Formats: sequence, C-alpha cells, structure tokens
Amino acid sequence: MTPNHRCDAIVVGAGPAGVAAAITMAKGGLKVCLIERGRLPGAKNLFGGVLYPHALAEVIPDYAERHPPFERPVTEQGYWLLSPDSVVRIMHKSVHYKTAPTGAYTALRARFDAWFAEQAVQAGVLLITKTTVTEVVRDARGRALGVATDRPEGLVQAPILVIAEGVNNLLTQSLGLAKGDLPPRYVALSVKEVLALPAAEIEARFGLAGADEGVAIDIFGDATLGLPGTAFIYTDAKAISIGVGLLLEELIVHNLKPYEILARFKAHPVVRPYLAGATVLEYGAHLIPEQGYDRMPDLVGDGVLIAGDAAAMVDAVHREGSNLAMTAGRMAGETALEAHRRGDFSAAFLRAYRTKLEESFVLKDLKQYRRMTDFLDSTPHVIGTYVDFMNEAALRYFTAQGMPKREMEGEILGLLRGRRSFFGIAHDMMKLLRGLRG
Repeated sequence: MTPNHRCDAIVVGAGPAGVAAAITMAKGGLKVCLIERGRLPGAKNLFGGVLYPHALAEVIPDYAERHPPFERPVTEQGYWLLSPDSVVRIMHKSVHYKTAPTGAYTALRARFDAWFAEQAVQAGVLLITKTTVTEVVRDARGRALGVATDRPEGLVQAPILVIAEGVNNLLTQSLGLAKGDLPPRYVALSVKEVLALPAAEIEARFGLAGADEGVAIDIFGDATLGLPGTAFIYTDAKAISIGVGLLLEELIVHNLKPYEILARFKAHPVVRPYLAGATVLEYGAHLIPEQGYDRMPDLVGDGVLIAGDAAAMVDAVHREGSNLAMTAGRMAGETALEAHRRGDFSAAFLRAYRTKLEESFVLKDLKQYRRMTDFLDSTPHVIGTYVDFMNEAALRYFTAQGMPKREMEGEILGLLRGRRSFFGIAHDMMKLLRGLRG
C-alpha cells in the first residue's frame, strides 16, 4: 500500500454488508478499497446458518451462474419446542422453498464470504486483507477524509466511508455514532459446532430425498435451560451445524458456561441420535447485536455510512441478518454513488441512506420487532413455562385412549393453571403481541 493511497470510497469489513457496498460502488464506476482485518474474507466469521438469495440477487443478478458455495437448499424449516424429555415439532416442507424469491440455502460464511469477496475483486474492487483500520481520519470540522491502518505508511484517503466492521463497532463509537460497548442485556453469544457426517447419513436422519433438500430448525425451551435464547440445527452438504445462543446477561446472572450448554443440548435424548458418529470439524463462538431498532447507532455522519452488525441490523425473530446486511450495504453503495454525482458527502445529503432503509423491509422489520428484547427481558419465564406445558399437554392428548375427553381436556387446563394464572397468561400474551407489533 503506497503512502496516502487514494480511492473514491473505502469499505471497512468484507462481510456481506461491506462486500455488497463495494460491488455496488464498483459497478457504478468508483475506485473502491475494501479493507479486511482477517487473512481472507470469512476467516473470522463463524456462521453456519441460512442465507436468503433475494438480497444477493439485488447485488449480483446472475449469482446462480457464478456458483456460490451454498450447502443445501432449505426445503423444510420450522421450530422444535424442547422439554427435558420430549419435543413438539412445528415444521413446514414445500417445493416452493427451492425457487427464488422464496428460496433459502444453508451456508458456511467462511466459504461464502470468500466467494462473495472474489466477485467484488472481479468487479474491480481493491481488496486489502490482513489490515486493521485503527482510526477514521477527519478534518477540523469532523468530516471523514479516510482511514489510518496498522500497516506502515497505511493511510488510505477517500471522501466517503462505508463502515461494516461487525458487532465490535469501535470505529462507529469513535465517530460518536454509537454510545459505547453494548451492555450484556443487548448482545447475545452464540456457540456453535460444525459436525462432519456423510451426506447419506444426513439425508436418512432428517428424511431428505437427496442433496437438493435441506432442513433448518430453530429450537426453544430446554436447549437454553428455559431461558430466553435459541438453539439451532441446520443441515449442510456433508455436515451438521448446531449451536446455542443466549443473551450475555443470562450467562452472567446464572453463571453459565456456553460450551457446557452446547454439550448439554447435544446430549439431549431427542437431539443425540441425529449426531451419532459425527466428527467435530469446527468449534467457536460469536457475538450478535440484539439491541433493536430503538438503540441502533446513528447510521450517517459526514462522509460516513454504517451497515450490517455494526448498525445492529439483526432480526432475531426471523433469524435474518445476512440479508439485511447485504440490502443495507447495497443501499449504502447506491447512496455513495449519488453523493459522488452531487459532490456532496455531508451527513445531511447522506441521510438519503436512512430514508432508503426506512422504505425497505430492513428498518420496517426492525421497527416492528423493536420491543422483543424488552419482552423477553421482562418475562424470562415465558419460554420454559409454555414450552414445557405444550409438551405435557401433547402427551396427555395423545395418550388419552379410554379416558373421557372432557376429563383429558380438564387435565390439560389444570397443567396450564398450575404454571400461570388466567391473568398471568393474559398479561404474557398482551406483552407478546406488543413485542411482535412494535
């Protein structure tokens, strides 16, 4: 990197948001520098989850012809409600999941991010890896002029920056756009393993017809000891991605060790048979911002746009994050192109980015679920109480042969009353509706 390297735009972070922004700007004719601290894009990402190609198609319309490294199309998805010794499954399977725009795929970010960044390089983006941005360089009026890096003579100059640095948003904080580190109440820790298993075994255990079918399961209840959180099982091509996520506050208050929670989940009598004989390929953990719409950082500064996890763009209700990031990155790139055409990089002009997001599903959805974290925080009993009730109710229902059904129904109601009063149930449901409707 030459001293005072100049480009038209700088992107910090080569995750989905950053790469989407870089491709968008490069296609628009800008000279773009994409700076990534990992040795390669995806090297620091522990993601084995679901990608929604609608957002990818808006950045790379012919993405399918470029053969992205998806694992399996998701043809069945839903929820497991797990008690200590049983499960209620709410699953949906459809051929429509195989076709865009309703399609979804399991993916491993270590592979996907590297592929996505390569598409940026092919579009003309200068990818700079193994480089940490240490500071946003600003003039006396606070306008961004570029970034300083940890490389010798590592100053890179540009009139506009897209910061997609992830959940540890130190640059965003340094600009005064975010107010310090997230408290434990508003950040989740997800621990995960990738378990190798032959494709034929995966297909037999999950009832899949072949490599063109896959399953995505979100799990509530005993997997997280009845505490607010989620576990997951996703089928990859020749592996299973499995993990558990809890708010940091829950881990601290209850003195829980994440790796022990994951081990306990894997040993559950319902889960264990799916994993038998599998070999651990990868283990790790990552943080997920959960502060919600009302606590998002400012998305715009003079010469600066924020996107992705750095901007808390995560919809935990629908396990969406990468598609929000790619959409926001694309819109940040479009706004940067408009700023170059106008020669105006002021925060006032760049607020068009926020407007774009407000008109899209990104901020509409985040605004709708703005109270979900507060709902779970104020009703910590809700997951354990109702998941265990549903499992016990199902057991009564399906073993009531020879019993008058009115008596069986009375037993089920008694199970519920033993856990929550009528007014307690009504209170929980009203708070849940408020959490879902914003």
